[in-house]
Formats: sequence, C-alpha cells, structure tokens
Amino acid sequence: MSSQDDIFDALTRHQIFVLRYARGREAEAERFIAGTLNEIIYRLEETKLTDFARSRLQAQARDLYEYVKQSGFGYAESLKRDMVQFANYEANFNQRVLAQNLSVEIGLPSPVQIQQAAFLDIMGLEPSQGYTLGGMIDEFGQRNANMILATIRQAAVLGDTTDQLIRNIRDLEPMQKRKAATLARTAVNHVAVQARKETLKENDDVLLGYEWVATLDSRTSLICMSRDGVIYKDYDKDPKPPAHFNCRSTITPVVDPQYDLGADIVGKRPAKGSKGTGQVSADLNYNDWLKNQS
Repeated sequence: MSSQDDIFDALTRHQIFVLRYARGREAEAERFIAGTLNEIIYRLEETKLTDFARSRLQAQARDLYEYVKQSGFGYAESLKRDMVQFANYEANFNQRVLAQNLSVEIGLPSPVQIQQAAFLDIMGLEPSQGYTLGGMIDEFGQRNANMILATIRQAAVLGDTTDQLIRNIRDLEPMQKRKAATLARTAVNHVAVQARKETLKENDDVLLGYEWVATLDSRTSLICMSRDGVIYKDYDKDPKPPAHFNCRSTITPVVDPQYDLGADIVGKRPAKGSKGTGQVSADLNYNDWLKNQS
C-alpha cells in the first residue's frame, strides 16, 4: 500500500475516535445545562409570587442572570482548556502519522500557531459565516443568561405563578441542551481539522494540498457530499470542515508522489450504506458511493 493510502486510512479511522470524543463533550455540555437550570428552579421555588414578591422578581432576575452568565463563563473556560489540550494532541498525532509513512523529517507547528488557528480562524459555517470558535464559546454563557432573563421578566409582566415560571424554565432545557451539544460537537471537529491543517502547512514541501473527506452515510449534508474527494491547495483560504454545525467531515493530506512509495496501490475508507458498514476504495467519493446504494 502507498504512503498516501496508509496516511488516509490512519486519519479516517482516527476521525471515528474524534467523533466519539465529541460525544463525550456533548454529554458534558448537556449536564451543565441541566445543572444550571436546576439551580435556577431551586432558587425560584423559594419565592411564591405574591403581588409584593412579583415586584421584587425583576431584581431577583438580575441576580439569576448574573449567576447563569458566570456559570456559562466557567463552562466556557473549561471547554477552552479541553480544546487546547485536544488541539495539541491532534497536532502531535498527525505529525506522528506523517513521520511513520514518509521518509522525510516532519515538522510540528508551535502550540501558539495551533491555538490561534483553533480559536481565531474564521469558520466556514454555512449558511452563517464569520464565526470564530473563540467568539462562539465566549458568547455561550451570555446567550443562555439573556434567555433566562427574558423568561423571568415575561413572567413578572404577565403575572405568572411560580409553578408557571418554573414550567417555562423547564421548557427551555431541550433547546438549550441541543445548542450546547451542537457547540461542543462543532468545536471538537473544528479544532481537530485546524490542528491537522497547521501540521500540513508546516510540511507543505512534501504535500500537494489536502482532500475533503465526508462521512459516507445517509446523514451526510449536501455541501459535504459536493466537496467529498475535492483536493484543495490553499491551507488558509480554501474551505475546510466544519462546513455547518454538527459537521463530521475531515481533511487528509495529499502526498507529493515523489515522496510516496507504491503510489499505484489504492487503500480503503470506512462507509455505512444500505448493505451495512464496511470498507470501500479510498478513491471512491460520495457521489460514486451514493450510486451504489439501494
């Protein structure tokens, strides 16, 4: 098997573990949301909304707003620390994979380069672009706090009872959990791709660019279908996953043939189709794979 295919196989297999790690971060985010809302409800249960108490609810709302904002800030800082460690691990993993399969010295980007790419590079999210991961994480607590504040103030204006207000707070939980899980999942894939991109840039003298690799199953988005198998050469300007929230696509390096051994041998990639999970040719893109499905 060629060096190109060995690298492709190793990195596409590794993407499975990246997605498993993302699921762990999703569960952590959902636990944070549940804990925060439970604390708010506990505090509200101590307040029976008489006319007098209702007039004080506006002041209490500000205290709860600050609590949610500070809790979100703490969660955001924790997520950032996790992502820094994850980014450094990913860069080292990619460097090892390249070093094991190419007979040249493989460089490793500095931790500062990796962190700047992970948190400050603009994400190519469709349809809304212009996000950075750092900005999304920083806004997380603020957005949750604003939602809680609006719900409590609305209850005060409408004259809701404590039980009604608590039900309204509970109704926020599924949506807030989905948003938190989406942020965590998207963050993990973005950081993994940025760490790989920086490692590839560091070794662009032996590479010809990178290939977009979409997950081959029925849940693949249209944009990832269209980009699967496309080779890009500009590490900074060309598109990279995540293409959208919850994106599972990744990138793999395209090795310069002069550094590739056995370049005429084709490797395999995982796929899940109508006949179950299996291995397909690494040269098979999403469009060709789809034609073979029932």
